[in-house]
Amino acid sequence: MDLQAIKTFCRAVEAGNLTAAARALHITKSVASRRIQALEDEVGARLLARNTKGVTPTDAGTAFYERVLRILDDLEDARQSVKCADENLIGTLRLTAPRSFTDKRLAHPITEFMKLHPDLGMDMNLTDERVDIIGGGYDLGLRISRALDDTSLIARKITTIHSHMVASPAYLAEHGTPKVPEDLKDHRCILYSNLPVGNQWRFIEDGEDRTVRVGGTLSTNSGEMQLEAARQGLGIAAIPRFYLHEAITSGAVVPILEDYCPPNSHLYALYPEKRLLPTKVRAFIDHLAAWFDTPENAGCL
Repeated sequence: MDLQAIKTFCRAVEAGNLTAAARALHITKSVASRRIQALEDEVGARLLARNTKGVTPTDAGTAFYERVLRILDDLEDARQSVKCADENLIGTLRLTAPRSFTDKRLAHPITEFMKLHPDLGMDMNLTDERVDIIGGGYDLGLRISRALDDTSLIARKITTIHSHMVASPAYLAEHGTPKVPEDLKDHRCILYSNLPVGNQWRFIEDGEDRTVRVGGTLSTNSGEMQLEAARQGLGIAAIPRFYLHEAITSGAVVPILEDYCPPNSHLYALYPEKRLLPTKVRAFIDHLAAWFDTPENAGCL
């Protein structure tokens, strides 16, 4: 099929009339009309319905538009991949990522990436809540999870994130130190509300799962709040390692139940399925993967 005819058809659908489509493509209305007529002859179906107000796609036209639009996007990605092979990336990368983890561990590699590609804009939505990546129009989402359940997205694992059970020395002196996970039933625990079931804590022992139901007076969606509550002796918390280095080094909290590991979480890059991944998205994911593939950066996770 004639690529210029396909582009003209898409412009006409988006503009709602041939005159505006022709103007956008710097051609005459008669040329635009001939291109679309030839395209309809090629596919053997009427794609546009003409009326006094302009044009609207037929049912066949709507289906055709949705398919060829993805093809045009892929062609543009291919063009950009060649154009940007030896140049800085251009355009804007729309990204959503967890706020806490970005503040602690992603800000450095992201700003490094921007310094490498000064002509690329970054539009970032930082939130610890689950975000609709496709519905929000994002190029890419970063998500921390033990297991992904969104099959509408392509996922690439970037790195592994470990967690520890911690409490303050004062809390342990007053309430005792748990020896096995089941002992947690008799302790105050600081719950993380972003988990599907925040009061059921899982542990791995010799490759087998153990689940303990716990309780406490504080439930929060903030890892920082969990850590501060643990520092102040309000209970026991299960917290990702990236929060804990300074608190453990200073002795504000100490690890407990070290023979029983909470299941690892992973940092995933998630993006809508496309036959050709946009160059800016691929470059950003590769940059993060390389960053966390070094011992000094992976070791804090």
